[in-house]
Amino acid sequence: MRKIFLACPYSHADSNVTHERFLECNKVAAKIVESGNAVFSQVSMSHPINLAFEGKDNATIGKLWAPVDAVFMDVMEELIILDLPGWDLSSGIKREIEFFKNRGQKVSLWSEVNHEFQ
Repeated sequence: MRKIFLACPYSHADSNVTHERFLECNKVAAKIVESGNAVFSQVSMSHPINLAFEGKDNATIGKLWAPVDAVFMDVMEELIILDLPGWDLSSGIKREIEFFKNRGQKVSLWSEVNHEFQ
């Protein structure tokens, strides 16, 4: 069983884009689970909680999640990035890539590995 940390771009000025990213991330996480693998989908977990934060901007919310993400990254064996538009601009994804690469763990784009989860 693979232990996968699923990264996805999240923040956007348009809340509809943010919500669509959440939905796409859930679909990919479901495919990973259906394939018999373990996944931690950070966006799937954080989006509903983010809606409950009051008076906090995206940067503040991101800082709140960084140590939580670190706990989950520590127990996962590889990183898969859902490469939706904007993924390469995400500071959170950059941090996650660095973490996994520094540990010599696999880092992949979903568009390159999705066939492994059919």
